[in-house]
Amino acid sequence: MIKVLITGSNGFLGSNLVRFFAVRSNYKVFSTSQKPSIDPIRENFLQGDLLDSSFIDNLFSRSYPDVVINTVSLVNVDQCEEAPGLAKKITVDTAENIAKASKRFGCSLIYISTDHLFDGKKSFYSEEDTPAPVNVYGKTKLRAETITQEIVRDAVIIRTNFFGWSPQGHLSTFGEWVYNNLKEQKPMNLFTDYYFTPVEVTYLAEAIQTVAESDFSGIIDIAGSERCSKYEFGITLAEICGFNPNPITPTKITSGSFKAPRQQDLSLSTMKYQELFHKNLPGLKTSLKRFADNIPEH
Repeated sequence: MIKVLITGSNGFLGSNLVRFFAVRSNYKVFSTSQKPSIDPIRENFLQGDLLDSSFIDNLFSRSYPDVVINTVSLVNVDQCEEAPGLAKKITVDTAENIAKASKRFGCSLIYISTDHLFDGKKSFYSEEDTPAPVNVYGKTKLRAETITQEIVRDAVIIRTNFFGWSPQGHLSTFGEWVYNNLKEQKPMNLFTDYYFTPVEVTYLAEAIQTVAESDFSGIIDIAGSERCSKYEFGITLAEICGFNPNPITPTKITSGSFKAPRQQDLSLSTMKYQELFHKNLPGLKTSLKRFADNIPEH
């Protein structure tokens, strides 16, 4: 039985990982968040502040995990720009505390990072490319990566971009927002010049499990195998779900599109993952089909 501790379990990714590992017979799941659980899976859930060293000691003492998956971050890019101190606390300081506890308790550690680490002047960034983040969000994620690896030398850093269904009560994520607007035929603008390599969240969870059960350590990109624009994402989703794509208006990024600076190409190369584990990561249509097949009842 593998004991896995998932931090940030009220978040979009954290909640999906709790549900994913909870149904696997060889895993026992522990989870934590600062606020009461919004997920129906509350067994082995511990509420507390990961900036509080006494809570972290209690959390690790009670769970004694084999693997820790740290998903905690301030993910609102514009909010990070407006409140860099808060971004550091939530993203960097918690990563440091979790890494120290993981080292102390002898746990394997997986840190979930981002694709916002580069300048966006090329496509398909690999693990060997030199980071050059353009905003506070990317800079704090990079710092959290560095601290995690400095403390836990054999930690795994996963750089990714994912979409899917979040738990009831959670703010809508990009994929959900596009789907709901298409369903309700509400107008929306989607960028034709903002590129990424999105992967549906349960495919990401499967890949995380693969990495967790291996002896890999270091940085690895886990994302979709195809690069697309936000506009292409929306048009393809409309096609798969049988929605009229007319609500989508193609648009381009301007200097005033966001509060925080954005790089125009976030795409990641997944060659390293595919070569190491001999598994393919899904393309856009495959990911969107699973997304469409998993529409929640709420």
